[in-house]
Amino acid sequence: MQIITTWPDKGALNLTEDIYYEAIRHLIEGFDSEDLAKQYWQDIPTVFIHLTADDNHSAVGTMSDEVRGQIQFALDYPEFVVPIGEDYQLALAVFSDEGSGIYLLIHNNCPLCQELADV
Repeated sequence: MQIITTWPDKGALNLTEDIYYEAIRHLIEGFDSEDLAKQYWQDIPTVFIHLTADDNHSAVGTMSDEVRGQIQFALDYPEFVVPIGEDYQLALAVFSDEGSGIYLLIHNNCPLCQELADV
């Protein structure tokens, strides 16, 4: 599991290059450039959570209440869910009027992934 509160640079995430760039493509949607998207992440609280195939309920249970709440919110109230490659899904949940959001990149074999399928 990875939790990032700044723009997710390639080296910060344990992802293949193609998965990383496909996820970033969705993060910059709605902005005129990647630089504007990065500036938004500096100005507005945004979080990127990456759940791997090994992250299960007990692993999430060891996280802080805040992180567990963010994951549950993204699972329960996604604005959208899109496939990323063959093995991942990316969900966005917006939690404030200013646009603060949680991007949840979750491996399809992660036990929590079924909760996205139920939404």
